[in-house]
Order: sequence, then C-alpha cells, then structure tokens
Amino acid sequence: MKPDFLLAGDHVAIIAPSGRVFKEELQENLAFLKSMELEPVLGNHLFEDYDNGYHYAGKIEDRLYDFQWAIDDEDIKAIWCARGGYGAVQLIDRLDWDRFIQNPKWLIGYSDITVFHNHLNNWEIPTIHGLTIKKLNTEYHPETFSTLQKALFGEKLKYEIPSHALNQIGNARGKLVGGNLSIIYSLMGSLSTIQGENLILFIEDWNENWYHLDRMMMNLKRSGLLKKIKGLIVGSFTKMDLENENPDFHTDYDPMSFQIIHQFMENYTIPICFGFPAGHIGDNRALILGTEVEFNISNEIVKLEFY
Repeated sequence: MKPDFLLAGDHVAIIAPSGRVFKEELQENLAFLKSMELEPVLGNHLFEDYDNGYHYAGKIEDRLYDFQWAIDDEDIKAIWCARGGYGAVQLIDRLDWDRFIQNPKWLIGYSDITVFHNHLNNWEIPTIHGLTIKKLNTEYHPETFSTLQKALFGEKLKYEIPSHALNQIGNARGKLVGGNLSIIYSLMGSLSTIQGENLILFIEDWNENWYHLDRMMMNLKRSGLLKKIKGLIVGSFTKMDLENENPDFHTDYDPMSFQIIHQFMENYTIPICFGFPAGHIGDNRALILGTEVEFNISNEIVKLEFY
C-alpha cells in the first residue's frame, strides 16, 4: 500500500500533532516546500498553544481535528508534521485510519512522529523519516533537503557512507523500521510495537541520560525485538547525558552512546552500522520506513539501497 509519489502542484497538509510551533519557525521550510512546486495547506489549529505541564499545539481535540482532516481530505496528497516533541501517542488510537488505508499518503517527520511511523509500517504502509517543518538551531546539510525531495517525487534513494570502527560487517535485506529510540521503547506492548520478521532497525536519539539508553536497549533485548532484526542502523545520538559531564555533548555522534549500544549488540551476528546521517542533526537524510532495503557493510563503506 505504497502512497503515490507527488507531482508539482500537489497539496501538502502542515499539521502539528505534538508540541507547539510558532509561525516564524516554519517560514524557511515552507519556502523549501514551495520551491518543490508543492502547495502547503495549514491545519486550522497549527499555531494553538495548550499548556498542560507541556506546551502542546492545542488540546487533543484540536490536534485530532487537524490530523483527521489531513487524512480524509482527498485534495491532500501528503502530511508533513511541523515538529515532534510529545503528544503523538495521545492521538494514535483516536484517529480513524479507514480512508488512509484505502488511499495512503506520505507522512513526513521524525522524533515524536515515530509513533505514526511504527503504527503505519505495521500495516505495510511506507512513511518518510525526515525533516520536519520546524528546523533545529543548527546548520543543515544540503542532502537533508535533496533526499527528502527524491523520496517524495519517486527518485530512488541509495546511500554510501564511510565505515565506522564499531561497525559489524555483513549483508542483509529486509523491511526498514524504527525511528526515535525513546519512542520505540515507549510503544512496547502497544498496538504500535514494531512487528514482523526480516527487519532492518534504525534508531536515533538525543537529550537522554546514558543510563536511560542502557535501559532502553535492555528493553529491546528482553522484549525480543533484537532477535528479530537482520541488521541495525545507528543514527545520531547527541546532547546525551549531562553537558558538564559529557565532553562530547555537542557532537552529532556521541561516542559513549555508541559504546553502550555496541556492548548490547556485539553478540548478535548481524550487520551493524554506526554513525548514519539521520536524526536530531543538520544532516538528517530521508529514510523510507516500512519499505524493503538492502544493507551492506564492508571495512571501508556502508551501502543502503531502497527498493
């Protein structure tokens, strides 16, 4: 149930299912969307602010309204989330997905949007892990934009990146799944738990304590997910633990986080890539989750090809 690729003039819904956003935060990427000859259509409650111990982009009912509209409106060809944060899980079980299943649309975003990625990928509906409309306060790599454009317009994605010292060599082919590790962990035991066999798992995170990273990896191990995967892609882990205790706090690929993950994975005889350019960083390349990929790791290079 692959969504149709986009065409010039297509309408794209801009909604905020999680944290609040401000108009000025969206201008640059709305301009990028228009440069692709796509037409943004803003949700009615996009700029709402509801403070309930966290600043949401409106009450649950407001965010549900905008998301349901984006699902049901036949003129909308893709749904691009304005930002992550927290709040997507409040919506997932209250949305009516019937029309979406009948007529899938590209869903775009990362971080908290992992809730929707995991849920829809379980239905064999691909989604795009990539740039949100709200940008991080960092310099962006050109491929963050060009790879998203390729994914949306149907150009084949194929990545080659340098190898990392912690990589485990090997080849695998399977369905790419995953996203933000904290969200994957939080969904365990729910209808949105990652399901299936022959999986290639992608994970990334930021602003987590190292001991919590260990806890999350322990959960993936004890739940049996790590036994199901045929390969692991580790993206960026940044701003991890405490700034005054982590000399690598501002690096994109935190060495201690990679060591913790490596210690969990060294007894699994599967290909493992560390330092893939995706996550809460300026080099956040598009990944089509829920689709088949071929994953090859040698001593010199990592190749990831989408089918």
